[in-house]
Amino acid sequence: MGSIAQDIRFGVRILLRSPGITLTVILALMLGIGANSAMFSIVDALMLHPVRFPDPSTLAMTWDRDAQGVQRGASSAEFLDYRKLAKSFSDLAGFRAGTFVVSGGDRPTQITGAFVTANFFHLLGVKPVLGRTFLPDEDGIDNAAAASKVAVIGYRLWQENFGGDPNILGRTIHLNANSYAIIGVMPPDFQFIWRTHQVWTPIALDRANRDYHFLIVIGRLRTALPTAAAEMSQVARSLAEQYPASSRGWTNEVVDFREWITSRSLQVKNGNGRTRLALLFGAVGLTLLIACANVATLLLARSAVRSREIALRLSLGATRGRLARQLLTESVVLSLAGGAAGLALAWALIRAAPAVVPADITLSATPIALNQLAIFYTAIVSIVTGVLFGLAPALTATRPDVQETLQDSSRGTTSGRGRERMRQILVTAEIGLALILVTSAGLMIESLRRMYAIDLGFDPQNVLTLRLFLPVGKYDAAHAFRFHQEALRRIAALPGVESVAASSNLPLQQHTMEVPFDLSSAPPRDMGERPGAGYVSVTAEFFRTLRIPILRGRGFTDQDDASSPPVVMVNQAFARRYFPNENPVGNHLVLNRPIFGKTGFEDEIHPEIVGVIANLKEADLGADADPMIYAPHAQHVWNQVMWFAVRTRVHPGAVAEAVRRELMAIDKEQPIDQAGAMQQSFDLSFAEPRFQMQIMSGFALLALILAVVGIYGVNSYAVAQRRHEIGVRMALGATPGAVLAEVLGQGMRLAAIGIAIGMVGAIAAASALRSVLVGISATDPLTLAAASLTLAAAAALACVIPAHRATRIDPARALRDQ
Repeated sequence: MGSIAQDIRFGVRILLRSPGITLTVILALMLGIGANSAMFSIVDALMLHPVRFPDPSTLAMTWDRDAQGVQRGASSAEFLDYRKLAKSFSDLAGFRAGTFVVSGGDRPTQITGAFVTANFFHLLGVKPVLGRTFLPDEDGIDNAAAASKVAVIGYRLWQENFGGDPNILGRTIHLNANSYAIIGVMPPDFQFIWRTHQVWTPIALDRANRDYHFLIVIGRLRTALPTAAAEMSQVARSLAEQYPASSRGWTNEVVDFREWITSRSLQVKNGNGRTRLALLFGAVGLTLLIACANVATLLLARSAVRSREIALRLSLGATRGRLARQLLTESVVLSLAGGAAGLALAWALIRAAPAVVPADITLSATPIALNQLAIFYTAIVSIVTGVLFGLAPALTATRPDVQETLQDSSRGTTSGRGRERMRQILVTAEIGLALILVTSAGLMIESLRRMYAIDLGFDPQNVLTLRLFLPVGKYDAAHAFRFHQEALRRIAALPGVESVAASSNLPLQQHTMEVPFDLSSAPPRDMGERPGAGYVSVTAEFFRTLRIPILRGRGFTDQDDASSPPVVMVNQAFARRYFPNENPVGNHLVLNRPIFGKTGFEDEIHPEIVGVIANLKEADLGADADPMIYAPHAQHVWNQVMWFAVRTRVHPGAVAEAVRRELMAIDKEQPIDQAGAMQQSFDLSFAEPRFQMQIMSGFALLALILAVVGIYGVNSYAVAQRRHEIGVRMALGATPGAVLAEVLGQGMRLAAIGIAIGMVGAIAAASALRSVLVGISATDPLTLAAASLTLAAAAALACVIPAHRATRIDPARALRDQ
């Protein structure tokens, strides 16, 4: 231990003698290690420890799969059956996200929250910071008489709406026109799947409902997950036999809660979060390797300066192993200093992340933070990095020709040529790694450009959108319909408004409702066996307002009201799947429609298909369109949430306040939410791929800069080492042009080899990139060519200055100095 401490002290003194190189190395390592530490904190939160509830390994989710294999939640009756029959779970809880209007204050507001079973918080093992959570019977599931109007609120709601009042318990909060007693406040870091939920109330379940699958079910395992999965599969089969009308063909699956969270992180919509996270982590790892190679080239140059010192110590009896250990110790000390600076950078990046990272880019129950594990990881990376970039200089420096070095260290020796070869190898590797990153960034940029050019199926320009929630405690379906009609009439009369429409959902949003349906011409099936399709109710002006093409048939009219026969329209995806060889217009569906404010479906109706519209893009712009059914709003008011789309002759923001005033004039207690230009929603759809493209481009730019610095350093060193040789050649008649061409050629040969290696690496990385690209091949030849030309141009620029310097060598002075 004493000798190691001595090596460290000596190493620190040596490093302080060369503050320029030392600070340059620390800066390069700070960037590489800091980025790695920040990225590891994200990986830790999203993949290693995505759940920090007590004993997370025993948390599991159970999902239904319908007869077509689509994943669904559980129905009320199924959940109660699962809770009674599943012995592999010590407890099961139900959860349903919801919207709440908070009224009673100066201005009503909308917040998100959830309806949960009474055991929800107890199952997760979380406790409030104030008060209590729900008692076992307060949801009224097992004892209707015990059902209570109580609520647990989030920490932010407590602070913002109640000023952090410590006497909040027992106070009343008005939610959806109902009064609830506040019984508890959750900790500030509590979140379950979604980050924005700020209130939880007991859920009401219809014990007879087996058709409406809306519950997210989470449980605590008392057995191994495979055992629980086998038992739940058997339970599902038993229920299918007992209730064939609703459950025939349905199955059940059990998944680890941590795995489920991780699979949806970074990319909620299509579940390829692991791939995206791995790509970013791989990119930051390549950046660190490039930084290591760059630092190694600096240390090789530094070891050349110290060649006489090392040769002298060897001649005095020091062993090569002892000297190599000393040089490696210096490298590790440098790396640890860079790691400490990198930790500070990582902390700053994580603190700044909420301001630049899209709010919904992750789906995690764990906050991203620089914790003890991340600090330990940084220390390990720093040590490994120090050994990695210090090994080549240490081995090269400790194998000199001692006698020749002591006689004249200025001559080009075998050891000098060895150092130069090593520097060339490192720079070639830098170029290859940089090309992989530049190609990946280029592919992401082109993918994003093509996403912007995607045909949305509608025109978002000059459209104002806003969301209105009418709680069932205050509105029934008829009252809600009158509100909507009055709102449409008022908005249409405003100056600058071209047309206005309302719908239960808008394009660029994830559709929130699927209904079971069948074709009237098909053999009859029970509801449980029928496929599902997205379901949206729209007003007659919807297609004109959003300029949605009607491909066949007609659109809705004012005559399609509650007194006329039911009609629907379908999208092109629906027509192609269910009417591949015929015109769907004129055919009829068998449909069970959702009920306003309830978790259930109406009896069967047989609407006629009167039109086919273009496919509309939803939240995942790269996904294929799902089959969709559109119903006239006048024939079916089912959703408490209604979106308004207002096409304007002016900028949408110019009429936003006037629209808000008209809606508030109808009912001042109904807040308007998410008001903004539809073009903004379109732009937000690219928040995640844009963010990932920016991160990858940042790594690519850093890699490119490091590669250029490396090429410049190698060529500058080579020119300095060959100063005497070049001077002799110029004295014998070599022209400056010939010298320029030779030096440039040496640098560009390195670049060409590196580009060739990088091209192979970029093609090898194509399989990982393929799942995150839209509209472009992961081996797109134009992008590969552009990236190669970019590296070649950067390399040429880095070679020009040393080459030009070589042409200005004075032969007489070079010979005299030698």
